[in-house]
Amino acid sequence: MNNNFLVKNTTFYSRIKDTTKYDILVSRGKIKRIAPSGEIPDPGHSIDAKGNIVIPGMIDIHIHGAGGSDSLDGTREDLKTISRTLAGLGTTSFLSTMVVFPGNENRHVHVAGELTGKDLGGAQLLGVYIEGPFISIDRKGGISPRCITEPSAIILEKIIEEAEGSLKMMCIAPEIPGNERIIEKLIKNGIIAAFGHSDAGYEETKNGISWGISHATHLFNTMRSLHHREPGPLAAIFENPGVSIELISDSYHIHPAMINLATRLAGKERIACISDGISGTGLPDGTYRYNNRDYISKSGVAKYTDGTFIGSTMGLKNIAKNYMMFTGCSLSDAIDTVTLNPARILGIDNRKGTLEEGKDADIVVMDPDFNIKHSIIAGKLVFSN
Repeated sequence: MNNNFLVKNTTFYSRIKDTTKYDILVSRGKIKRIAPSGEIPDPGHSIDAKGNIVIPGMIDIHIHGAGGSDSLDGTREDLKTISRTLAGLGTTSFLSTMVVFPGNENRHVHVAGELTGKDLGGAQLLGVYIEGPFISIDRKGGISPRCITEPSAIILEKIIEEAEGSLKMMCIAPEIPGNERIIEKLIKNGIIAAFGHSDAGYEETKNGISWGISHATHLFNTMRSLHHREPGPLAAIFENPGVSIELISDSYHIHPAMINLATRLAGKERIACISDGISGTGLPDGTYRYNNRDYISKSGVAKYTDGTFIGSTMGLKNIAKNYMMFTGCSLSDAIDTVTLNPARILGIDNRKGTLEEGKDADIVVMDPDFNIKHSIIAGKLVFSN
């Protein structure tokens, strides 16, 4: 595809009831112009959307793997496989989410840091998201105990160095002594401190937020539940408008009623739907491997053989579709949870997250049932069905 082309005959996701069709002119990786169909001179190359819905490229800020590969595999080819698989699912950028092994060489972190911002042939790698290692052993979920340690500024410095400046977010448990200093150091380095895998109560969570926690990792999962006498972390998170929230809207990790409740309590602007996807994402149901353990992928959810939830194998497009169904929100609001909201969280909404002139040409064409027809990333057609 040429550097200049039209995406023609589109139905805008934010104007779904508008019968007007729109054309998008892409030039040198950017959206140059948006106008009603027929108003933009044809540059000679085009993609006909055939009236299908056009949305901004989806951004998955919490995903471990896809296409049979995992971030822990630690090779360039594995990250390319993840990138290309995600493009076929309508996800155009992502954070490579992973754990670390304190005291060992974490080559997978180094490789992800090295490839951040590089052309992987599909979805753009925006950076690294570390779950742990300064988290609660009692709330480890699917994380191996080998990936958990006491707070250490030295270990944190090594992780930041291994990530080569690409560490964007770290999940942390504020109740653990010493994590106040870790949170302060994360903030100082421009890294988002995220509450999660924590056994903190209400007051401990409030303390963590006052120290700089501004995000909640997969809300409801691997944390205390809401209780009328012991409100726990959820109440502290809901009442603080400065804390953004991840939701795995798959109906397995969280009941649809709780997804709806979280939306009403927090407001849709604070919510980023995530896949928490692992290697089975984009593959048929079957048995796969994560963190040196077998797991079963079935109907979009991944569990270890003992039944422990470890993530999803449901593409972000289906997560957004579920969110719309569970909350009764508009298509535009559902799309915002996987585009604009995650872009805001990462501070890149000046170039991603919406379809506007001057922004990156990350464009997805899909039908009303969320089947992906075309994925355009940085002005390049990388998937077409």
